[in-house]
Amino acid sequence: MDFPASPPTAPGAPELTGLLARLRTEAHDDTTGRPSDSALDALRASGVLRLPVPVEYAGFGAGWHDANRVITTLARTDASVGIIVFLHYAAVSRIIAYGSQEQRKQVLTAVSDHGLILASSWSEPGSDAAKQNIATTAQRQADGGWVLNGAKTFTTGAGVADLYLVLARTGAQDSGSGSYGRTDQGIFLVDSTRPGFTTDGVLDLSGMRRSATGLIRLEGYAAEDGDVLIRSGDTPAVIGHPHTVGLTLGAVALGVAEEAHDIAVEVGRRRSLLDSPLYRHHVFELGSRLAAVRGVVEAATAPPGDRSGPALTAKVFASETAEAICRGAQELAGSAAFSRGHALNRLAQDARAVTLMGPPNYLCRELVTARLGAR
Repeated sequence: MDFPASPPTAPGAPELTGLLARLRTEAHDDTTGRPSDSALDALRASGVLRLPVPVEYAGFGAGWHDANRVITTLARTDASVGIIVFLHYAAVSRIIAYGSQEQRKQVLTAVSDHGLILASSWSEPGSDAAKQNIATTAQRQADGGWVLNGAKTFTTGAGVADLYLVLARTGAQDSGSGSYGRTDQGIFLVDSTRPGFTTDGVLDLSGMRRSATGLIRLEGYAAEDGDVLIRSGDTPAVIGHPHTVGLTLGAVALGVAEEAHDIAVEVGRRRSLLDSPLYRHHVFELGSRLAAVRGVVEAATAPPGDRSGPALTAKVFASETAEAICRGAQELAGSAAFSRGHALNRLAQDARAVTLMGPPNYLCRELVTARLGAR
């Protein structure tokens, strides 16, 4: 693989100052549907990407609580980059837990040394949110390798990521399914520099418009046997693994909500509205909701053992409450806040996007409540 040229420079922890400064200059610009190359260079150089990578692979070895906090910090400035980093961390968590020794050494070391960006590619046109029915296939070859064919949509980081975790059918769709994915599916490490891999543009989304969410195509992509992350009945567990460690999209929603709240306060200060008890009380209501979101996101990594329930609950509560906070901030800011280019309008659309991103909130509710009957 041809790795990016800019290595991380942080000595012992990610250096966010330069990255955030770069993102502030362009977060309002969604014309290309993706972060600029300079922003991606700053992301790679910051050390953010190797935050949860174990120290044995030259990472910082941080816990998932710290990972959620970094995601929130990024999302306050640029929610789209927050989403890209969230999905990168999710892929890192899967490789740590399920990758072979060689995969962990090669991929995780490349994240640390070269700023490799990872992404996951599950969704397809017409497939359900639980990824039960997909058309992308992986055909076993006589030499032990695989040939992948298919198209994926709603891949966040398309054309930005260097390595993709791709879900594909490894057999006839007649075996059992898990709560998220099927047991006759495999997950493959797909190198964006190899023949057979192409990206097909980005989608014109309402929210997360800089997240490079688009289509990838696999046409005769040759994967080696060592590129298989998993091809057994564990596939549903691998898909859902990031939730078990407490990694949550609620961290992105929290960053959006924090920024919307601060804008409402600044609008009041700038217009001398904070002298009004009514305005102050409205701001208080936004702040109390924000405190609840922060508490739920912080709690996602607190329980011992499987943290799926708290992580999915945080995703639902944080994203839906962030939407409400953004609406409240827009109402306080007045009609200008509903214009296409206003920061609050962008934040409101980003909060809405989090509710729809996988697993969407209705599926999160099902995944959490289904456990109740199993007890």
